[in-house]
Amino acid sequence: MKNPQVKKTFLPQDIAVLAVIFAAGAACFLLGEGWGGLGVVILLCGATMLPFYRHGYRLEDRKGLYRLQELSLSRDNKAEILAYLEGKLETLDLHSPQPGGALVEVYYRKDEDLRLARFFDYADFSQGIEYPLHEVTREQVSTLESFATDKK
Repeated sequence: MKNPQVKKTFLPQDIAVLAVIFAAGAACFLLGEGWGGLGVVILLCGATMLPFYRHGYRLEDRKGLYRLQELSLSRDNKAEILAYLEGKLETLDLHSPQPGGALVEVYYRKDEDLRLARFFDYADFSQGIEYPLHEVTREQVSTLESFATDKK
């Protein structure tokens, strides 16, 4: 499987909320006397909120928008996690004294049972090594979630 590029993009809900905020700010600004200041404040608030909106992800080879779930796992279990993502292991049993150091990014859509998971190995707080995307099921993701060190 070719490793598709992942690009960050806005979700349709984000675009709708931003459009309403900017339209309200522009309407207040154009009303004139006494409303112009409020319109400018609303526009500035909308522009300030822009980077804090949730983002969706587009995968190069697939249609639709995906969401991201990040799981922090132990780097000591790298071989077992990679084998589980590749489908070489049926079950996963992780026992590690050192939590963290590795990240599994799971891209999912609510209407699909299959998810795409990618393992990242962060050594010495650097960029890390990015592994290819693997198709996984919801059950595999729930198993990985049970071993995550930062459960939310």
